[in-house]
Amino acid sequence: MDDRPQFDSKFIVGIEQIDQEHRRLFEIAGRVYDGLSASGEAAEAATRAAVAELLDYTATHFTSEEGLMERVGYPGLEEHRHQHRHLIAQARDMEMRAEFGDRSMPVELSHFIYRWLVDHIEASDKKIGEFVAARGTESRR
Repeated sequence: MDDRPQFDSKFIVGIEQIDQEHRRLFEIAGRVYDGLSASGEAAEAATRAAVAELLDYTATHFTSEEGLMERVGYPGLEEHRHQHRHLIAQARDMEMRAEFGDRSMPVELSHFIYRWLVDHIEASDKKIGEFVAARGTESRR
């Protein structure tokens, strides 16, 4: 990750609720990124708080997204759930390592979350948008 995480049009899935949640994830990821360049105890605490917020909101978003997939009868729901669980487990492991003093872990977690978010939206979430568009079953832009 070379730059601050930014949501842009290439990440639009076409489902208003999901797109709004993705925007929020990028905003939080941006705060994590910003905090990594700061120094001092207060900055480290703020970065840890932003990481915790990012992980908590990610879990909230996943629950929302999975609920939508259930409502529309999305055939890839179980695989998508598995991807979500796997991400959360990896991210929580990194968060715990950071709490136990691994100073490189917030940077690694920030990069991991950003890369995963980008890859997941482009490879998996856009398929949900396509499915919904084809069926006309959910609110779209």
